[in-house]
Amino acid sequence: MQISDAMKFLRIAVVPVISIALGVPAVVCAQAQGTPSAAPTAPPVQLQPFTASDQSASAGVPAGWKVVGAAQTNIILSGPEGEAIDLGEGIIAHDGPFQLGQKGPDGSDMTMPYSAKLTDKLTMVLQQRAALNGNPVPQTKFIYAAPLQSLPAGFQCGVFVVAGSGVPTPADALGIFCSLPEDRLQFYKNFLIIGSAPTAIAPKEVQTVAAVIKSYKVPPAWLQKKFALFTAPASPVLDQGPGDPAEIQMYLNAMQDQQNVIDHGASCVDAGLVGPSSFGQAVSCGYLY
Repeated sequence: MQISDAMKFLRIAVVPVISIALGVPAVVCAQAQGTPSAAPTAPPVQLQPFTASDQSASAGVPAGWKVVGAAQTNIILSGPEGEAIDLGEGIIAHDGPFQLGQKGPDGSDMTMPYSAKLTDKLTMVLQQRAALNGNPVPQTKFIYAAPLQSLPAGFQCGVFVVAGSGVPTPADALGIFCSLPEDRLQFYKNFLIIGSAPTAIAPKEVQTVAAVIKSYKVPPAWLQKKFALFTAPASPVLDQGPGDPAEIQMYLNAMQDQQNVIDHGASCVDAGLVGPSSFGQAVSCGYLY
C-alpha cells in the first residue's frame, strides 16, 4: 500500500481496537491465552477511497462502514458491528490540574498537566471524551505500549494497544497518541489516531481496522497547520517552531524510523489474541514476566 511521504509516520501495523490509554516505556502486560499458534494470513482488505470535502485528509472506507464526520484532518468512521475509527482527532489542552468533565480556558477542550507522562495524558483525554459525551468513564489495560524516539524537542508520541472495560460494550483499541510542545500561554495540542472494536469481535476486525489506519493521509500544508502552536508567538519568527517545515520533517523522519516499534506492537497483539507463536515472541512481548 502506497502512503504519501507526509504521512509515513501513520504506518501503523495490524492489531485489534477501542477505548484506550498510551504508555511511555516499552511495556507489554498482556497474558498468554490458549495454545500458542500462528495467526492465519488474511486476504487484503478492500477499501473505497474517501476524501474530506475540505480536502484536509483522505482514507479508505471498508464495505458496510459509514463516514460519520470529516473535517480539519479528522475522519470518523463507524462499522456495522460497533467498530469505530477516529483518524487525526485534535485535543487542545491547557496546563493545569485535570478536571473531569470541565473544559479548559479560551476554547480549549480540557485542562491537564503538561508534565504528565504520555500514558496519563491519554488516559485523561479518554476520560474527558467520555464525560463530555455523557458516557461511562472507561477503564483500560495495556496489551502493548511503546514510545517513539528521536522526535523534535517537546514532542511526545507513542503507539498503544489496550483493552477497555467499565463501559456497556467492552472493547479493544489500537493507535498512536502524540502530545506537542506547550506555547507561551500554556496551551498545547494533542493528537489521537485510534481504531476500536467490541472485544468479542476484535480478532476478526484486526486487518480491517489496520488497513483503514494505514490508508489515512493528510496533505503537507494541512499537516503544518495541525502542528502549529495554539497561541501565536508574541513576536512571530519566520519558519521557527513546532509548525515549521524543518520540525515537521524531523517528526516525519522519526516516525518512519520507528516502524520497527510499531511492527513489534503488532506482533505482540497477535500473540495476545492467539497466544505467542514462539518462545522468543513470548519473551519479547513480556509473557514470561
